[in-house]
Amino acid sequence: TIMDPDLTLDYVAATIRKSIDAYQSIAGFDISGNPGITSTLYNVGNPEQRAHALKAENDRRRAAGEPEKLPEENYYGWLVNDK
Repeated sequence: TIMDPDLTLDYVAATIRKSIDAYQSIAGFDISGNPGITSTLYNVGNPEQRAHALKAENDRRRAAGEPEKLPEENYYGWLVNDK
């Protein structure tokens, strides 16, 4: 059943929506227009934890006068964005 798109499409959509919402509300980034980032988060999981880590890193960077770090895609997200 996991390989049946009719049964898993809602799950995939909800998982991606959860990642988009987490990055917006926690880290302050709108990732909804970047399928490479959303697919990376779908691939690696833990979007809330990753958003908190990015926020903490950017809080540290701002305090040090450094530029913000942007969300990054992994190899899977790079392939998605490359298509």
